[in-house]
Amino acid sequence: MQRLSLIAIFVLTAAVNDSIAAETKQPNTDFSKIQPVLENYCYGCHGYGADEGGVVLDTLPENPQASHETWLAVWRNLRAQTMPPSDEDQPSPEQRDLVSKWIQASVFKLDPQNPDPGRVTIRRLNRDEYRYTIEDLFGYRYKVDENFPPDDTGYGFDTIGDVLSMSPLMTEKYFDAAQEIVKEVVPTDDKQGVMYKRVFFDGPPPEGEKEREAYARKILQHFSSKAFRRPVSDETLNRLVAIQKHISGLPDRTFEHGIAQSFAAILISPQFLFRAEIQPEPNNPGKVVNVDEFALASRLSYFLWSSLPDDELTRLASEGKLRENLDAQVNRMIDDHKSERFVERFVGQWLQAQDVESLSIDARRALGLRDLGDSQRIFSRTVRRAMREETEMLFEYVLKENRSAGELLTADYTFLNEPLAKFYGLEEIKDLDRSRMKKVDLPKDSKRGGILTQGTFLVVTSNPTRTSPVKRGLFILDNILGTPPPPAPPNVPALEEIRQRGKRLTMREQLELHASEALCKSCHSRMDPLGLALEKFTYIGQFEDDDEVETSGKLITGEEFKSVKELSQVLANERKVDFYRCLTEKMLTYALGRGLEYYDTPTVDLIVDDMLANDGKLRDMIHSIVNSAPFQKRRGDGDLLSSAN
Repeated sequence: MQRLSLIAIFVLTAAVNDSIAAETKQPNTDFSKIQPVLENYCYGCHGYGADEGGVVLDTLPENPQASHETWLAVWRNLRAQTMPPSDEDQPSPEQRDLVSKWIQASVFKLDPQNPDPGRVTIRRLNRDEYRYTIEDLFGYRYKVDENFPPDDTGYGFDTIGDVLSMSPLMTEKYFDAAQEIVKEVVPTDDKQGVMYKRVFFDGPPPEGEKEREAYARKILQHFSSKAFRRPVSDETLNRLVAIQKHISGLPDRTFEHGIAQSFAAILISPQFLFRAEIQPEPNNPGKVVNVDEFALASRLSYFLWSSLPDDELTRLASEGKLRENLDAQVNRMIDDHKSERFVERFVGQWLQAQDVESLSIDARRALGLRDLGDSQRIFSRTVRRAMREETEMLFEYVLKENRSAGELLTADYTFLNEPLAKFYGLEEIKDLDRSRMKKVDLPKDSKRGGILTQGTFLVVTSNPTRTSPVKRGLFILDNILGTPPPPAPPNVPALEEIRQRGKRLTMREQLELHASEALCKSCHSRMDPLGLALEKFTYIGQFEDDDEVETSGKLITGEEFKSVKELSQVLANERKVDFYRCLTEKMLTYALGRGLEYYDTPTVDLIVDDMLANDGKLRDMIHSIVNSAPFQKRRGDGDLLSSAN
């Protein structure tokens, strides 16, 4: 009955859509100006009766908006320079730009000067956000991994609103969590402990009834406003005070018991569990508005700290001064130790570093050992943890020192401890601690440098008993270049079947045989050269200098390389626009809590342009994201393109 009454008290309307997007129309480029480009470079395969890949372009101009998905594919391939294929005649940069701008203006009706901010589904806190929020609110770390099921993910991240729904199971879990937490954070007996003083910040309750009610109101206003990430309404505060007063008036119950149950009510309130932003016209996709400063503070704090705003952010928001101090606050937050949460969570999901410690791997074959115990002592938990920390610390260093994002791929330094250096065969690096990671310069002739040669990447892109050039190549396409191939068609023969046909073939020869299948060729020509560049690294991340392993290759865009270090240089330099765009899209997805759409492209372009102008500096990129239209604004639900027609 008590649970039902609390639900009844705190079920609030969850209308959360606010926004802004007054449509700005652009003059359309005449199709006759881009038709010669399409005729020269596209219609040979996608027109005049040819329909390679099921794509026909010469009939699309009759109704460009009815062919939205096809034009989107054309747009993306042109921008990534994956079409036309590198062995065909190529349009000039000016011609690519002309076609891209026509699609942007005539098909998508986008205005680069006024990007569409999109909208975000109301979403609950994921379990990491819940843990950190409770920790920052009460100073208590709740064991979410033991008590909550894993969160669903979308677009590679667990911050996505559309998948963070509330199931009956989660409802029960939140009720149980609230009761367990208040038992720990609101002591009812010990009035001298740290927890007691944190909650009852003005000391034990006074004797007078009015004074006790005023004190309860003060405590509950302070903690509920922090928990709700904005000032608590008088109506809600009165209900909280009423709960406190009722519970404390029961037999064998005290003032502290009443506060505890009011806290429990706060922790099961939708205002706490969900991140919601009220908007004036929630169903009007043409209505675009700035999110209010309290919502902006929450967006910022959950982006960089995975938790609620601290006192300084809340103060600036309440004074209406957060936007004018935003750059200083972003720098303060990045420099704060709590930004380690962002590093761990973003890198853990973007580069899958969070998986390296838990993947099931049989290291015996790679180490040439028969005994499982011996292999586990070498490829140990300590080594795996150090691999994860190596990747996180490289990202954190580039971020905090505001260095170029390209260094993530090409750094001539890394972070090691003694066990990881030994595992990598870098014994010449001295003065390393057994447990503490340290920044070190790599030897001039080192085969390592950048994330592609780190144990994290090499392990998470392998199979349990062998390397996988396909997985490694696909990972680079997905997470570095942002140009993933289409899904594999059905009934494609597995590599294992190919291996049976040619047991004495090298991995490269097996993949060439695999790619000779008509259904496989187009995708494998993109993936395999990238993955094969890493074939001298084993599936547990060690380097084997085998002269018979050929690592040279060529990107589908034409750039050639002889080794993984040359590949990393190509990705960081010749293909840096693709890398910057991919990194921007990944981080925007993580920060916004939604997948990116075609209308986000002008925003991505603006951020990439900023990176190109600032040598790709990573901290500056964070500033650009925070200052972008999707981060600062929102619009109502619905299809903006449909509403414009």
